[in-house]
Amino acid sequence: MSKLQTDNWLNKSEAEVITKLGAYKNKTLNETGYMLLFDYSAYSRTPIYIPAVNDIRPPVTNNNRQIIEPTQYVTTSARPALDNNRFNVINEKVLEFYFDKNKKVIYVNALGYPDSVRLELRNK
Repeated sequence: MSKLQTDNWLNKSEAEVITKLGAYKNKTLNETGYMLLFDYSAYSRTPIYIPAVNDIRPPVTNNNRQIIEPTQYVTTSARPALDNNRFNVINEKVLEFYFDKNKKVIYVNALGYPDSVRLELRNK
């Protein structure tokens, strides 16, 4: 999938990538230029654990009402990094766009996308 995405995005500008994909999650500088991270992964939330005392369930009060929290969470790329102690990755889907110093795409690394699926952007 990385090769297909690289072929699709090669020499496109940063502005075009952001226009098509929206906000990025992280920007990292490297020796050739920089990398933009677009994260569309799904996460599961680790529930809060309140131990039972003498095999008796704790009473539900306003303080512990959220004992059972939502079990799945899907990120948007613009959301900040999640707390690794509370979230576990279920399905990682990440696009890493590597740019040169002229703000042109030189490589795309697609993690979690199968090679049998071809992703193409629709025209608006």
